[in-house]
Amino acid sequence: MSFNPQLPRASALVALLIAASMVSACGYRPLYGQNTSAPSAQRHLESINVKPIPDRIGQMMRTALMRGLSPRSKRSAHAYDISITLEESISTLAVERNAFATRANLALTANYTLMRRADFIKLTSGSVKSVSSYNILASDFATKSAKDNSRKRAIEDVSNTLRTRLAIYFQGPGQKQPPIQRPGKSTTTGSHIKQP
Repeated sequence: MSFNPQLPRASALVALLIAASMVSACGYRPLYGQNTSAPSAQRHLESINVKPIPDRIGQMMRTALMRGLSPRSKRSAHAYDISITLEESISTLAVERNAFATRANLALTANYTLMRRADFIKLTSGSVKSVSSYNILASDFATKSAKDNSRKRAIEDVSNTLRTRLAIYFQGPGQKQPPIQRPGKSTTTGSHIKQP
């Protein structure tokens, strides 16, 4: 009985086509892709205004998040405001016999609230946490540099996670936002971006 080397390749191709059809049938939609029935998540992300965050670490977080929300530096009318408060804590570990710590964890937590500018309704809120480790060295300068690098990694991690959460919101619950409430005016339905 002869073996046809083309059979495994053909079977793999058939399996791939079947998997693709199943994904399409279950309503899968790319997170940042365009969709004719609803605005893309990216359009909403670019319309978020990141409110100022206190201290140097807050400035770094705001810059990272703004860059993530609008990587092409595209200016859009602000339809949303996001407020963020940061909490940083440091815990030492890997203590040697001489009672000196050799490693530390830097934990950064961002509590956020997204509000719609048109009527100041809170749309979503939550918290994101990242833990980054660094070495405690004999040189104070080297330890400070390691700590600063650890903080930068935590900021990037929190920023990326927060951007993903916002994108998921606008691809899910954010498509069916509450009607805009305007005093003395009729309500407006839909999830289209509105500018006050």
